[in-house]
Amino acid sequence: MNERRRSKRRSLPFVRSAVLEVGTDAHIVLLTDLSTEGAFLTTRAPFEIPADTALRLRMVIPRDSRRAVIPCELVWRNERYDAATGRPSGMAVRFLELGAEMYRRVEEFSREGFRPSAAPTPVEHYEHRILERPTVDVVDLNRFGKDGWQLVTLVPAERGFKLILVRRL
Repeated sequence: MNERRRSKRRSLPFVRSAVLEVGTDAHIVLLTDLSTEGAFLTTRAPFEIPADTALRLRMVIPRDSRRAVIPCELVWRNERYDAATGRPSGMAVRFLELGAEMYRRVEEFSREGFRPSAAPTPVEHYEHRILERPTVDVVDLNRFGKDGWQLVTLVPAERGFKLILVRRL
């Protein structure tokens, strides 16, 4: 694929939603990658974007947690994944206005990605387990108790009960 971008871009390692405003309509999209020039947005269902329609991307800036509204324009779109070229379904948008502070934050994210949190991790870590059982068995509960599990709650399920267990790691 011929790479025409001038700036580094960063793929997001997890699902991050955004809202693409097309005129007066708003569509939920997935922010797949991001650079100072624009973004690639994955869409679940295709929607029309009439020519000369104002587009605005509403998103939370990665690593900053501030909301941003960025005017943009459609560069290209693909309705379905194309196995021959490897082009994914979705659309690429080019940012029209990116303030100096926003540019710096997006450039920093594109270059470095997500950094580990400066906040200390919790002293206690917990593991959760959900088990579905037709009946509550005391022998079963005692066996889990010996392994460090504690019963937090019991929830009715379609076929019996769901047991919610937790243990400290």
